[in-house]
Amino acid sequence: MTSAAARDPNGEPLDRALAQRVLREHLGSFYGSRNVSVATHIGFAIALGVATFERSSVAALSWLGLVVATDLAVLLAPRWHAGIPDAMSAAWARRYAAQVTLLSLVAAPVPAFFMAPDDMVTTTLLVVVIMSGWTRSMQSLCSLKPALYGYGIPMMAGLVLALAWQGDGVHLFLAVFGAVHLVLTLRIATRQHRVLDEALRLRFRNEVLAARLGEQVVATERASQEKSRFLGTASHDLRQPLHAIALFGAALENELRHRPEGRNAERLMRAVHALGHSLDTMLDVSRLDAGVVAPVLDAVPLDAMFLTLNHTFSAQAEQRQLQLRVRASGLWVRSDPQLLHRMLSNLMDNALKYTWRGGVSVIARERGEVVWIEVRDTGIGIAPEQSGRIFEEFYQIDNPGRDRSRGLGIGLAIVQRLSRLLGHPVQMHSRLGRGTHVRVVVPAAP
Repeated sequence: MTSAAARDPNGEPLDRALAQRVLREHLGSFYGSRNVSVATHIGFAIALGVATFERSSVAALSWLGLVVATDLAVLLAPRWHAGIPDAMSAAWARRYAAQVTLLSLVAAPVPAFFMAPDDMVTTTLLVVVIMSGWTRSMQSLCSLKPALYGYGIPMMAGLVLALAWQGDGVHLFLAVFGAVHLVLTLRIATRQHRVLDEALRLRFRNEVLAARLGEQVVATERASQEKSRFLGTASHDLRQPLHAIALFGAALENELRHRPEGRNAERLMRAVHALGHSLDTMLDVSRLDAGVVAPVLDAVPLDAMFLTLNHTFSAQAEQRQLQLRVRASGLWVRSDPQLLHRMLSNLMDNALKYTWRGGVSVIARERGEVVWIEVRDTGIGIAPEQSGRIFEEFYQIDNPGRDRSRGLGIGLAIVQRLSRLLGHPVQMHSRLGRGTHVRVVVPAAP
């Protein structure tokens, strides 16, 4: 019984559906060259009749007429076309094999009618035309064995027997040569059939795998969108009760400020603020993933933004006994001021979290039509094997215990999303134990 996994995207058993698709491809190739082949067959029969008309018997000319009539019947027969279902491919393949076999059987006696020991011109013409015609047809028939054997064996056997019937040395040599040629070409064609068949099967298997991969990608994108919607909804739903908790907690903290229980109230408010920051971060990620954030580009003075960033992070740096240097540059860039501010805030926050001694510096330098905004730290650095993961959600270096004081691990993921949204490439250089250098490339304001 065929397992459910061995089925194509249309629900057909994979082996059967694959064989039908391969056969359909062969049919398209067969019928693409059929008219030319049959028309050539007719042309040769007519030319042979005209060339030998005066010395040919009535029987010979009548047989040529039968060949032409058979070719015309095949030429006018219904044709396979791309609209025919795959399930009917086998029936059409049998019909095509029967047609070419009939053509070959009708044409096989022609050499016996026209070949004579004293007419080497006609003999040479027949040998050259039949053998070259068979060799050419082999290329188009090799992918369908019944048609290959059905056309080649009668046609070449008729030529070989007619040559051998003459009895002299030259004709016997040509008969042996023709027989050897038939065997060799059939072996070559059989090998080509296997190669072509396997190539088509591999191609269609890859298409099936690509279709499945596409379905998985769509499912993954749908799951990501659902996750974003869930995070957005959860963040909004939790924000109102969290705001109420913050108000009650602040009132409780004021009442207990000079009492022993005041320390618990302070811890409560720190936890509330951390939870609020986490919800804001989750909402930012969900909004970015949902594509609802549209940047509004404008000319942005970096000195004003750097001053705000310095005020925001100076207390954090002082608490960690780190130096924070934010250098004025007088440069302007073209960006969304709020989104660029969020990018730089996340980079500075991340730099301060992973720096134990030394400090963090923020500088801007003009480079042609762009401005490099660089955040450098003297922190722990990033190992080469981890550099590709730091922009993943929830990934934090050297934090296996998930210490919440170091955040959720979403800050750099937001930076990456904002980088794609704004078109500001982010470049990172880091050495383990030597700090990290992150550069944001922003267009300069005209």
